[in-house]
Amino acid sequence: MNSKVQGYGKKRKQNVAILMQQLHISTPQKTHTKESKVRTSKEIEVNDNATRPPLVPVDTNRQRKKKEEKATGRARKPKRKSLLPNAKHEIKAVDLEIGIVKHLQPLLNLTDVNSKVLDFESWAFTWSNVCHLDKIAHGAYGAVYRMESKTQPGVSTIGKLIPLQARSGWGSKTKQFTNVKAAANEVFFSSTLDEINGFVQFRKAEVLYGRLPNPLAAASIAFDARSCDNIPTRFPQACKYEKQFWLFIEMSDAGIDLETALQEDVPGEGASMLQKASNGDKHLSAVQVRDIFWQVASAIAVAEKKLEFEHRDLHLGNICLLRPLSVVEDNSPELWTDNPCVLVTIIDYSISRAKATNVPPIFQDLSDDPELFTGEGHSQYEVYRQMRAVAQRQVESWKAYMPFTNVLWLHHLLEMLLEKTSMIHQKAEHIRLWQRLSDLKATLGNPQEAADFNSAQDVVCRCEMEISE
Repeated sequence: MNSKVQGYGKKRKQNVAILMQQLHISTPQKTHTKESKVRTSKEIEVNDNATRPPLVPVDTNRQRKKKEEKATGRARKPKRKSLLPNAKHEIKAVDLEIGIVKHLQPLLNLTDVNSKVLDFESWAFTWSNVCHLDKIAHGAYGAVYRMESKTQPGVSTIGKLIPLQARSGWGSKTKQFTNVKAAANEVFFSSTLDEINGFVQFRKAEVLYGRLPNPLAAASIAFDARSCDNIPTRFPQACKYEKQFWLFIEMSDAGIDLETALQEDVPGEGASMLQKASNGDKHLSAVQVRDIFWQVASAIAVAEKKLEFEHRDLHLGNICLLRPLSVVEDNSPELWTDNPCVLVTIIDYSISRAKATNVPPIFQDLSDDPELFTGEGHSQYEVYRQMRAVAQRQVESWKAYMPFTNVLWLHHLLEMLLEKTSMIHQKAEHIRLWQRLSDLKATLGNPQEAADFNSAQDVVCRCEMEISE
């Protein structure tokens, strides 16, 4: 059989050669034998390996990671998958008109977003089969849920649910809901900042369609019954609309938000960060204040350097705390620590600003939301007005890079934390640390002295310089 195949091949080559001669075309000549070809290939392979530079500069990346880990006081956790990784076949996709698909294109085109719009009822039913759903917070433009696995106790994920503006009809012209472009910006922030220690870990994003399903509606009713939160929200209006589109962003569970943790009576054992003193009063320790402030400032400083980042909404509700399993408190009076007693995570980039390489700045024009600057009753509203004063001095207003807004929020954070501290019956080291933190707060709050701090990077450098002195 082999001889027949070889004979057929020889005969075919001869016929082709005769034909090419008749056409006055020369047959191609072999330049080397099969053996020489193999030898040449090996020689090339050896030479290539000998001279090729490494594809990844391992040492450089390792040094960069060490610096980031040192700045935030912790090693970066490996990125985890969704708690619902294999259920896509159980969730129905929605067939949409071409016009609606085009309206949603800024979201659906993102690599971090599911390219199909999912039926909300089917999606919620699948989630409720594997997780306990609990609403834990809401803001002006959305709600936050915790999904805890039914089969793996203690394993949970966080989902942010945002109602989107419609293409036409009800909810299309009002600014009560988030427009698609702004929602796409938040997905960009979530997936990009995920690589920086101190920012919440992004898992996935999906676009949903339909009325708020019963499992989430029940969780919302339970939250409203136990909550004393007076934050105005447009969320209930979206829940009643049958043709509502939503953006769901899944993130890692970063613990409890700082605003809740600073309350005296928080449901759940160990939820409150306040420590009970010998006289019965509850307060933060100077070490806790230092650890929280330093981690937030360091994370923002790294984001500034990488992305020209401004959070622009860094109130206590957008900072989360997670207690490590075991930790020994660093009781030194320094403003910097590499052994924090709590782990801090920054969340929510709804009105943030950043600029990636070769990409125009991504931002929200806050002048379109005048209600943001009219709030009363809390010092965070004054920070919004201070930011507006900074933006009004810029040619490009809110598009411009104004890292001083991060300094304004860091001062607000330190002020809120120090209000919860008490130096009664404290160690001498803690009193010295508290005094240094108070001096830093006074400096950041003084317009003349704060002029030396143009960014979170300047604040971090000041703290590091004091350590070396």
